[in-house]
Formats: sequence, structure tokens, C-alpha cells
Amino acid sequence: MSNPVSTEVEHLSIFQYTRGHEYAGNRFNTSPRPERFKSYNGPCVRLKTTIRKGEAAHPQVAMNGIEWLKQLLLPAFGVTSVKFHGHESELLWSYPSAGGCYPVELYVHVRRLAGVEPGLYHYNALYASLYRIAGAQTAEQDGHALPDQEADVSFILTIVPWRTCWKYSHKGYRFGLIDAGHVAANLQLVLRSLGWQSDAYTRLRSEELAAMLKLDSYEVPIAMIAASCAEHREAERTEDAATKLSQRVQLSERCDSQDDVEAELFDWEPILGFQKKVNRTIQEPSEGWLTRAALPEDWTSCDRLLPLLIERRSSAAFQRCELPAEQLFTMVSFIERIGLHSDFHMIVNGIEGLAPGIYRSTEGRLDCAEEGDFRDITAGICLGQTFIRDCSAMFVFTVDMSHIPNDDFSLYQQCTIDGGAMGQLIHLKTEEMGLGFSIIGGFYDDEFRELLSLSSSHQIIYAGAWGLNALNGEEVRKDDRYVMNKPQS
Repeated sequence: MSNPVSTEVEHLSIFQYTRGHEYAGNRFNTSPRPERFKSYNGPCVRLKTTIRKGEAAHPQVAMNGIEWLKQLLLPAFGVTSVKFHGHESELLWSYPSAGGCYPVELYVHVRRLAGVEPGLYHYNALYASLYRIAGAQTAEQDGHALPDQEADVSFILTIVPWRTCWKYSHKGYRFGLIDAGHVAANLQLVLRSLGWQSDAYTRLRSEELAAMLKLDSYEVPIAMIAASCAEHREAERTEDAATKLSQRVQLSERCDSQDDVEAELFDWEPILGFQKKVNRTIQEPSEGWLTRAALPEDWTSCDRLLPLLIERRSSAAFQRCELPAEQLFTMVSFIERIGLHSDFHMIVNGIEGLAPGIYRSTEGRLDCAEEGDFRDITAGICLGQTFIRDCSAMFVFTVDMSHIPNDDFSLYQQCTIDGGAMGQLIHLKTEEMGLGFSIIGGFYDDEFRELLSLSSSHQIIYAGAWGLNALNGEEVRKDDRYVMNKPQS
């Protein structure tokens, strides 16, 4: 066994907030906001955008590949609404993203899909369109980069770090990993509801996949969902050849980006150093590449899942009230069943029958570490975000880096992506319970560790505020997005 990681500060401190240096290194005031979508020129396959609540597809209903992709991609990786603040507009998606930056891009590797020409596609969520960027032969030749060589369809998630680093500096890279986890959870849930089996890979050979996708240096493959369906394969064998020919699409070319010059002015060295350490410690494909999350059994039905994805919103304001203890224990039990983190911390502000204070959940058992009112302290630790004072509870998930050897450093990145998947599941469960949840990306790590009495080797990978939405919550503008992100002069 190798020695424990000894370079924690060198490689992970770039992801952490410290007082007085919250916005050091970003380009918020000096560069225009990056484009939020990657674009290709050329013919494409347009997916109808008619799916809405009450129109969920059912697994037993036969669908061609285009219809199936629509039923999958629109709810899993799509824009669900638009929110206006005077002249400002904000796209709302089926997954949360730090500061509304949305750095995730989605590629589809088709090996077998009825009515769809095999090849490699880019999915433009804004236009609900598939652009074919490589033919079947090229995709197969380069397919050795995929960890699953037998999947019918593979969904490759990449992040464009510049979209988040522009606002959050190097911390934006960690936020991109979390966002990719959100999307990975969505894809797995919708695939299952459509009767498909899937595996989520949250460790990849990023450099090989980047070459296959012909990515520039500002885009990084992060995760992959490999999907297969025995019933679909039978339909593929009996499909009329004319149907497939009618879906052939010529290859598309990527549009020139206007953001590359601005991105080049950013200091990428710390992130490149982190990437190199991660890539050096990714060995041969193994079971360890797969996410360890267990999908909840609650949402196997499209009819039940689709409204949650469409209506999910991040809370911007909570009512200061006490929630029934039964609701908290329902959520704790739900988190335990996911299987990623049976041990985590909670800051309880308002739960009936529980004294306010710091608690540790260990395999479903709650132990109080310290009683007290920590509303103001936690709000201060979370960069002064005022809505945290009113939430009923905060969840804080950590990973102890002293348990991760140097030759397995990529496990930290995997834990962060998996943390995003868990956070999305918490979001959906909270929506089902009629409550509110908001991910907390900005916090002073050292002060959080001190509050929770954790050693310096513990890294906080995910935190969120949970409670009852304020009555006017939909009209409140979240400080983290509109005020606190702006560097102070």
C-alpha cells in the first residue's frame, strides 16, 4: 500500500475559499461572459420539444431511436423554463449548476439504436438537436477509449471549465465536476424509467476520450453513462433498412469559438497540475471506475419521475420554521440507501424534537456533537449567503484524503462527481417531499472543518441547505448568483 497523499494542499487548495481571497484569479470583471453552449455547423437531427408533464413515455411502448432520445434527453439534460429579472434572463435546467454557469456538454456514441445512423454525435440542448461529428467507422476505430465496448449507446459528459472558472477562478473546476454528477444521475434515472440498463463511469481516460471527440484543451471528458437494452437489440435486427437510411446525417463542423482568446488569459497551471495528477493515477479499467451510488427505487416510473425533473428548482429563500423530525429522518434514510455516504454531518437549525446544533449521521444514527444556534456562524462561513440562516438543516459531506493513497488520487475527483450525483438525488427527493434544497458551493473550507471538528485531511465535497421554501421564494434572487459572485473592489 502506498503512503497517504502528502500533496493535499498543493493540489486541492485551489478549490477552496479563504477569507480575503474569495475571488482571486477570476476574470469576472475583465472578460466577457463565456458562451454557455458549444455549437456545430451543418445538418442535424432535431428532436421535437413537446414532452411535458403528463406526456411521459412508457417503456412498453415501442419507439424508434429519435423518439427514444427525445424522451431521454429533454428531461435529463434540457432547459425546463426561463426566469426573468427585469432585462436579465436566466435559463432553468433539469439540474442545478453553480452560479447558473452550466459547463457540461453531452456527446452520444451510437453503436446500436433503431432508426439512428451509428456514429458520434454532439447534443445541443438549447436547440434540442443532434449534430453528427464522426461516422460509424471513425467512432468504432476510436471506441477503444470507451470503458464499455458493448454498450448500445454511450453518453459522454464533458465540462468546459472556462464557463465556471471565469466567475469562480480555479474553484470553478470543482463545480464543473459536481455539475457533471448532477447530469449523470438524471441520465441514469431516465434511462431506467425507459426500461434500459446503464452503468455510470466516473473515472475515465480523459486524454484518450478528448482525442476521440476532437476536443480543444479547454474541454475535459469527465463521466460516461453506458446504456443497453436487450429488447431494443431485437428491434434493431428487425428494423426496416429504409428507416435507418432516412435518418442519415452528414458530418458537422464545430463553430469557431470567440472565447478562446479570453480563456488563454486565465491562469490554467494549477488546474493542469491537478489534471496531470488525476490522469497519472488512472490505471486499467476496473470496477472502481463505476460510480458506487445505488439508484433509489422510488422513481422507476416515467410518470412519477418526469414532474420532479421539470419542476426541480434550487431554493433561494426558506421559511424560518421547524420541520417535523419524521421528514428529516426520511431524508437521512434516503441518503443512506443511496450508499455513497452513510456518514455525514448536519447543522440542525429547526427540527421538531431535536436541539439545534451539530450532528453526525452514522449509518442512520444521529449523534449530537455540540448543541447551539449556528445560523449566523454557518451563514458567515458560506460567504454571507443570507438564506442559509433560515434553512431548517444543512447537510455536509466530506471525504478523508488520508484514506486515499497517492496512486489512487483520481478517487478524489470521482468522489466529487459522485457527490454531484447524490446531490441531484437529494434535490429530487426534496421536490417530492414538497420542500426546498440548495447546493452550497461557496464556503470557507478551513472554517467549516473547524466548526465540524474535522482534521485538515478532510475535504468537503458537497454541502446543501434544506428546509421549507419561503412563500415568495420564486421571486427572490439568490445572493450567490447575483451579488456574492461579484468581486469586491
